[in-house]
Amino acid sequence: MAEGYETDDEQIEVLKKWWSDNGTSTLVIIAISVISVLGWQGWQNRQQQELGASSSIYENMLVAARGTNGVVTQEQKSTANHLANTLKTDFPSSTYARFAALYIAKFAVEANNYAEAEEALQWILDNGAIDDILLQTKLRLARVFYAQDKYSEALSQLQGDASIYAAAFEEVRGDVFNAQGDFKKAELSYIKASELNLQLEKPANNPLLNLKIQRLKSKVSNSSSATEEEM
Repeated sequence: MAEGYETDDEQIEVLKKWWSDNGTSTLVIIAISVISVLGWQGWQNRQQQELGASSSIYENMLVAARGTNGVVTQEQKSTANHLANTLKTDFPSSTYARFAALYIAKFAVEANNYAEAEEALQWILDNGAIDDILLQTKLRLARVFYAQDKYSEALSQLQGDASIYAAAFEEVRGDVFNAQGDFKKAELSYIKASELNLQLEKPANNPLLNLKIQRLKSKVSNSSSATEEEM
């Protein structure tokens, strides 16, 4: 029950004493609360500003990368590459930076610069790629390693659950086995890739994969015949 006071002076004296005992800590709590709110709002504002800036740069990069009427000039490629590198440098934690790095790798592969492509893709993996971007990156990096005859490195990127990219992963695995001369494993991988593709909601039209399977069947058959003759 609250204690009663006979006069206003008594109430004032009690308030003075309470403020003397608790006023400083109360001000500190209020100050911390205000700073926390302002800090959170400032952080949110910075995040929104960075999102807007990175989004604008990314859109401009896409415009340059698409070219004009499907034709991309060297100047447009240079512009797109510059903007992509800007995203990586200025907004390294953004999703846009990871997509930009994929474009850098694409431009590098088109220029047969596999070392640069490898560097861009590895940057994505080193900076926390997740879900779909992670799988795309691992698949493309495996292809880049394959193009450089780095077969063990390529296979290492093709481990684990590949989700909707399973067919593509299996096809690249077949390419590696084929390059290594293990035609039986290559044929099995290609066949599995075809089967996985047919299980997709929208199977891809991949006549090249069918051609690879036919060629491998011939190689496996010839290899078996040669072995029988030696025996």
